Amino acid sequence: MPVAASAVYFLNLRGDVLINRLYRDDVGGNMVDAFRTHIMQTKELGTCPVRQIGGCSFFYMRISNVYIVIVVSTNANVACAFKFVVEAVALFKSYFGGAFDEDAIRNNFVLIYELLDEIMDFGYPQNLSAEILKLYITQEGVRSPFSSKPADKPVPNATLQVTGAVGWRREGLVYKKNEVFLDIVESVNLLMSSKGSVLRCDVTGKILMKCFLSGMPDLKLGLNDKIGLEKESQLKSRPTKSGKTIELDDVTFHQCVNLTRFNSEKTVSFVPPDGEFELMKYRITEGVNLPFKVLPTIKELGRTRMEVNVKV
Repeated sequence: MPVAASAVYFLNLRGDVLINRLYRDDVGGNMVDAFRTHIMQTKELGTCPVRQIGGCSFFYMRISNVYIVIVVSTNANVACAFKFVVEAVALFKSYFGGAFDEDAIRNNFVLIYELLDEIMDFGYPQNLSAEILKLYITQEGVRSPFSSKPADKPVPNATLQVTGAVGWRREGLVYKKNEVFLDIVESVNLLMSSKGSVLRCDVTGKILMKCFLSGMPDLKLGLNDKIGLEKESQLKSRPTKSGKTIELDDVTFHQCVNLTRFNSEKTVSFVPPDGEFELMKYRITEGVNLPFKVLPTIKELGRTRMEVNVKV
């Protein structure tokens, strides 16, 4: 199930509460005392980010000199909770000019309370998009004097973006020259034995796009090979087919991608956000062609000398 957070606390390194927000009445207001006593004072902060005390679970993360603690009383999704914390910190930084620390929280506590009411409702995460929230929460935060990030200007027509199906792109964009830039960044992870045989090899990649297009374009990404996403059991049971196929073990898409069309047609169709974004991430473990091999030759010339020749 989702996070279902009962409370969110912002603490400094001494354990003092900077800001807290109670979303449910199933936990008491003194839950932070249990966190401070059983975790902070025992110096076990760096061992595990998830702790259970009594009937409640504590998910915590340190950002700069601030601890963000989420308290739940049910069996919640831990990954979703930490994803919420990361996205919330990015949202706060966009309002504070790139800084998130104890001073920024003290200078912007009114704005933080307003944002906490919008990004979480009854313990469930809501919209955390900075572009959309800035359309109707127009209050500017107290910016850090060390911040060089310019303030973002609010964009009109907030209702359409908040309630519409395409919340990541606003209407009325016009460019004199329509441009699309696409970069594919891949990294090969390889483990090879001393005899030169490959023990483990996988490729992780991501597709980065930068779009400057007018209107509401519907783009389709075409690949040379067909994309296949099948379970390991299905791969073993099916007969081998002729033709090239890319078997993706894991794939993650941006929210703009039409997943229904991808599942039925195996094509990546999307209405892109304006500017730079990450379209998808993937991982491949089968059919990897190594770009090069590193072969070392080691000679021991004595007890204190060694000669190593590396051939690429």
